[in-house]
Amino acid sequence: MNTRNVLMAAAAAVFAAVSHAQPNTQTLVFAVNEGVTYRTGSEVTRQNYKAITDDLARLLRARVRLDVVSDYATLEKDLNAKAYDIAFIHPSHIAIAPVKRGTYTLAAVSKAHVGYKASFLTKMNAQPKTPEELGKLLATGNKPIGSPDTNSITAWLIRATLRDAAASAKTSAPTLKFTRFQDSIPFMVENGFVDVAGTASEAVVKEWVTRGGRVLTTSRSVPIKNVIVSNTISKESLDILKNYFLELSESAEGQAKLERIGLKQGFVVFDQAEFVALGAWLGL
Repeated sequence: MNTRNVLMAAAAAVFAAVSHAQPNTQTLVFAVNEGVTYRTGSEVTRQNYKAITDDLARLLRARVRLDVVSDYATLEKDLNAKAYDIAFIHPSHIAIAPVKRGTYTLAAVSKAHVGYKASFLTKMNAQPKTPEELGKLLATGNKPIGSPDTNSITAWLIRATLRDAAASAKTSAPTLKFTRFQDSIPFMVENGFVDVAGTASEAVVKEWVTRGGRVLTTSRSVPIKNVIVSNTISKESLDILKNYFLELSESAEGQAKLERIGLKQGFVVFDQAEFVALGAWLGL
């Protein structure tokens, strides 16, 4: 090889090395949604997720913009338009839809929320043991069933449970009476607006039972607080993201970040086929 070719090869190697070291100039969007039935402000959420957002930027070597999205209609519209590269989504039904379409991949789910379910609070003494018994019992009442926000995951769990009960008992499913927040559910039962109302808040259920209230039945469980990643992201970046969320709980620093977002148990893997199948039960 002559001197000119040697110099050109050396320059190319240097350029390749420098290019590899340069950060990605694109801006990735990290969307965060923490539900609609809990009282958390967007600015608080932004501060709580800042450290994680900074980590993602460093690991992916790109600018990462954090978008706190509280409105479900906006969240669904933007997911449909593939506007988010990474999304942490509280409600299962909204996270499942883009995964089912094949535009996003399930990366991780909150370990503490794999068994998220709706509990039906009541003052009634009855304890139906099957969906058929539940359907027949509810068919005898003349009041609606209380539920949080109509598009909350809790409402979806309630509707699916009542649908199955009604089908088993060959009756019609009762209508729902909605309130915005989970912590309003006991009030509805205590004041006679409904005889039965559903909530998925463990704190609300615990307080209700402690005060002598009863749980009529519970729904099937689904994982909430799911991390999904756009399929426009490279496999290498997807693996980096998966490993990051799954390994957060393994260090003191990671534990501190998880504490900030209220998920001290961290994240785990969840079978994507099972995840999508839950959508069929929910009625997606």
